[in-house]
Amino acid sequence: MKTSWLLSLVELALLARQASCTDYPLLPHDPETTSDCADWFNNEDNRPCEWVRGYFKATPEEFSRWNPSVGLDCTPWYNWNSYCVITWTKINETMTTTTTTTTTSATSTAPTLGPSPTAWTDMGCYVEDPAQPLLDVNFSPNGDPSLSIPKCWQACYRRFWAYAGVQNGNQCWCGSYVGGEWAANQTDCNAPCTGNPSTFCGGPGLIQIFRAEENVPPVPTTTAAAASTASPATTPASGAKRDSGAAKNLGMF
Repeated sequence: MKTSWLLSLVELALLARQASCTDYPLLPHDPETTSDCADWFNNEDNRPCEWVRGYFKATPEEFSRWNPSVGLDCTPWYNWNSYCVITWTKINETMTTTTTTTTTSATSTAPTLGPSPTAWTDMGCYVEDPAQPLLDVNFSPNGDPSLSIPKCWQACYRRFWAYAGVQNGNQCWCGSYVGGEWAANQTDCNAPCTGNPSTFCGGPGLIQIFRAEENVPPVPTTTAAAASTASPATTPASGAKRDSGAAKNLGMF
């Protein structure tokens, strides 16, 4: 169950990258669209409704619930409009189901990257290179009026990117690697985040970058018959080891 869900979400993430998807609508849209929308498809190429629903694996009932102006029969439908193609509720419900399945399975030992904001490591302030972007995709090129660092983390996490970056106070970048260098003055990433002015989100031409880390399951403890005689101060086995490397992002495979 877990494997099939991961594959379907990876496929959806890859499709979203290839399609014109953003965290917020770039085109006219129905004001009654669900406020829980996680990804918007900006229909710039006159894609039909059935194609969009199938492409993003949304049922007619889901799609109409997220986009109340569109009926189950896909009417009315407009080119040059933005439509919601997945919600946070659906993402979180699927994650919860997967976590439960992983926890109850006796054979599942593979580490999974959790959505917790604490699973990110601050890599520092980087200088933007006009010839080569530091990260792959800017998901808020026109600026996000409610950007926060955790919001950018989550946007990159659910798309299976290993790195997240914030720039100029209102832009969120995601990528599979970092293609640049540190800023000479690390304190220059001092533009207040539009969604949380008490924190900084990079600066003009500067990106504060974070790396997703693996959430490694606890090392199982083996109970031996002689354990009852061991001293409380006994040092754990030297073989117990935690991998501190960056997460291998599913979207990179």
